Amino acid sequence: MKLSNLFLTALMTLFAVICASCTPDNANVEDILEVSPLSIQVAPEGGIYKFTVKSNCSWTAACESWMSLSSYSEPASDAIVTVAMTVGKNSDEGMRSGKVVVTLPTGTSETISVAQEPFAAPKGIYNATDIADIAAALSEENPDLSKWAENGKIVVYDDIDAVSLDCFPISVLPADMELDGQGHSITISISSSDTKVGMFRLLKGTVRNLNLLGTVSVTGELKAETHIGALAADAQGATLENVHNYVSVNVDVTNTAKVCVIPGGLIGKASNGLTMTGCVNNSDHSFVSAVAASGAYHMIGGLVGAYGGTSDEGVCTITGCRNTGSITCSGGDQKEWNYAGGIISNVQNSVQTGDSWSYILKDCDASGDISIAGVAKTRAGGITGRVNACNRIEGCSYSGTVTLNAAALERNVGGIGSFQEKTCRGLVTDCVFSGKIISEQGHTGKYFTGGILSSGCSAGTVIENCRTTKDSYISNYVFGNIGMIISQGGSALTVRNCRIAGTLNKAGEEIVLSASNYNPEYAGGMGTASKTVVDPSCGYNAD
Repeated sequence: MKLSNLFLTALMTLFAVICASCTPDNANVEDILEVSPLSIQVAPEGGIYKFTVKSNCSWTAACESWMSLSSYSEPASDAIVTVAMTVGKNSDEGMRSGKVVVTLPTGTSETISVAQEPFAAPKGIYNATDIADIAAALSEENPDLSKWAENGKIVVYDDIDAVSLDCFPISVLPADMELDGQGHSITISISSSDTKVGMFRLLKGTVRNLNLLGTVSVTGELKAETHIGALAADAQGATLENVHNYVSVNVDVTNTAKVCVIPGGLIGKASNGLTMTGCVNNSDHSFVSAVAASGAYHMIGGLVGAYGGTSDEGVCTITGCRNTGSITCSGGDQKEWNYAGGIISNVQNSVQTGDSWSYILKDCDASGDISIAGVAKTRAGGITGRVNACNRIEGCSYSGTVTLNAAALERNVGGIGSFQEKTCRGLVTDCVFSGKIISEQGHTGKYFTGGILSSGCSAGTVIENCRTTKDSYISNYVFGNIGMIISQGGSALTVRNCRIAGTLNKAGEEIVLSASNYNPEYAGGMGTASKTVVDPSCGYNAD
């Protein structure tokens, strides 16, 4: 019995020694405390950072008030414990530093040093004042944009109401500069009778991911050719991606002297190259309209008013763009042509030879109505107006209504494009017209109305794989030509693999197309002087 008691006493003593290994009274057993890392640099905007603790004792952790830990204590363990430290943005003026201290019951501790630089807002545009300041900087001979730009990029960080600003148009967005709206909107209000009207006078650089809201209004007597666009009056070699226009552009000109007015939803006049991708003119808030007295004539586009000139050798490429806004063109000048287009109204390029295209319009669609009024002779298209460039128009569609008033001067209107000059070749492929072209009765001028193109075209032009649908409707009265593909084209124009359906109204006689009454002239032009030869591969669209 005495031996048993002695054994029990010894066992309890040994257990007490073991249990006391992490207490201040026992200095004979080595404490284990491993912490890593011992230094953490926190980003100015804050974040979550991790450290590990391994100890044979229970431990506690303490930190600064601007930190928080996922664990402030843990029991002894052979395992490595990971602790997450969360730190917010450093809004102080200077660097802040602190520490995390991990302590054992024996007093043994390890310290993690923590440092964080102050948060500085990224360079960019945050409010209307920034826009005004950038406008002032760009008006200098050698503008310094370093306050707002980082690596050639100016970023918009919030929706901005710029209605009260009088800095528009801003002189220029340089070619080496990008404006990224990040999906934010800028609201503008511009009323002017100047010759360059828009948020920018000249756009050379790149604009991405921006929404434009508000109004642009041009009224009164104009002294010279006038360019108008919500984003820019002029663009040279510019790039636009995912720019959405909600700005209504209104023009009411009282000229008696002749002047050309070029309004577009985003760009007035572009030249020396233009690239547009994913841009939209929206119906709910925007339209492009022009009303003129006898002295003005117009080039009106839902997105771009006009492109190029007689000496322009750039390439105009517009891809995946859309117009749902309405266009009204009322011209009074009786000598010059007026042009209108759902995407762009007039294209001119000096490069007319070779295998390359100087005007590419791909996968664009429009549903906005176009109204042609006044006495002026006009060329209009649901997608593009008159084209004087080697062109490729591919995968485009129009489902709106073009309305022509009764007039004594010529009108050329097509569901996709209007008149194509005979000096340049074109390829129009995989396009669809499901809209309407309605001519009011009583016109005495020649009207040429076609579901894909109106008229013109060189011997090298090909229209292929295009369709009109059962909803298509085209009317024409008394004079001119009418056709579901083209109303009048040259004898060497190629029309192949096209399918037509819908209704033709020729001088009040409605012809509802069907498989049984299909006639090639319904595709290639009914009326006087039509020379279009429709390939046997064409036929009725039964879809």
